[in-house]
Amino acid sequence: MGLERRSTGLCFGRLFAVNEAGEREPHWQPEYWKLELQLVFAEDPAWADLDRIGFQCTGFDYNEIGEPRIASLAEIRRVIESYPQLAAMRRAQPIRSDLALDRAD
Repeated sequence: MGLERRSTGLCFGRLFAVNEAGEREPHWQPEYWKLELQLVFAEDPAWADLDRIGFQCTGFDYNEIGEPRIASLAEIRRVIESYPQLAAMRRAQPIRSDLALDRAD
């Protein structure tokens, strides 16, 4: 009989609007795509209370590439580091990962 290996998953998702060049109809809408990264980690006491954190959303970020984007990423890192469970996961190596890109509209 084999041992059951328990794991914990962490998922990140982003929605992108893609603008097509050319003529646009009066009620034109961009194409929406969802990028999702799922990381799976072996169980560890460091993130035992992960469910207590609940859903976290970093919101929307429209900052341009360069210093404004660097500042936004630093703020996201500060939020992650404020949760001991997420900080421990950030330093851990996942046992499995999955990346998906799907049309969202």
